[in-house]
Amino acid sequence: MPQDPRQRDGCRFTAQNITAAQEKNPFAKISDIVYELLEKAIFSSAIPPGSKLNISKLAEQMGVSTSPVTRAVERLEENGLVTAVRSSDSKYRSYFVFDLSSESLEDLFVARRAIEGEAAFLCAQKRTLIDLPRLQKLADQFQSAWQDFAKDLDTAPTASERAKIDLEFHHQLVLTTENEYLIDMFETLQGTLHYLSIRSCEFVATEQKKDNLIVMGSQHVAICSAIGLGLPELARSAMERHIDFCCSRCLINRTFHAAGSR
Repeated sequence: MPQDPRQRDGCRFTAQNITAAQEKNPFAKISDIVYELLEKAIFSSAIPPGSKLNISKLAEQMGVSTSPVTRAVERLEENGLVTAVRSSDSKYRSYFVFDLSSESLEDLFVARRAIEGEAAFLCAQKRTLIDLPRLQKLADQFQSAWQDFAKDLDTAPTASERAKIDLEFHHQLVLTTENEYLIDMFETLQGTLHYLSIRSCEFVATEQKKDNLIVMGSQHVAICSAIGLGLPELARSAMERHIDFCCSRCLINRTFHAAGSR
């Protein structure tokens, strides 16, 4: 299964991008427009993880001064999508698109397993009180998106679109618990989880294994089924299997690409 080439389209920064956004919203600040363009490019992998952001070059491409670009990049840093590095012999900082080491990736999945496994357990405990049809709808949409991708790449939802459905399902499931502490922990990871969801969708898509596409799409449905049956332990187990599957796919893909780059 080839990598989705449409994910690279968002990296064309031009003055026309800025003009189009201003026409859409004449009151928008330039720095906000630049932020949204960069955020979209990072989330869609149009700017790959680990890439250095050249503020002067970006400003030139967009036909703006460096000030709004700098403000946008600093906001990206605040939201965890960009990291800043300052060398010992320079007063200036260099900015790089956020990436995760394999160790950090594993730690993040461990946190997700704990938070979302418990969330699935709690939802199953009170299945008669939750909006199960909404969760089921999101699960079905995710499954359909992967089935469409397995059939026809050109007309199927992109990795970014699949990731949006994925994250909405997980967010809704945690919100459904009405446990403010679980919700706070989940939402603290929100930016990283968006990044991670796209990585997972991309990694599974590039493995060229149709079975994994079907498995990925069906796991949300399995979680919903366990919740609907009112089986808390089964719901927790289904969520944990889903998290473990995504983790293994990400780590295998990272190892493969690391070996290929040597």
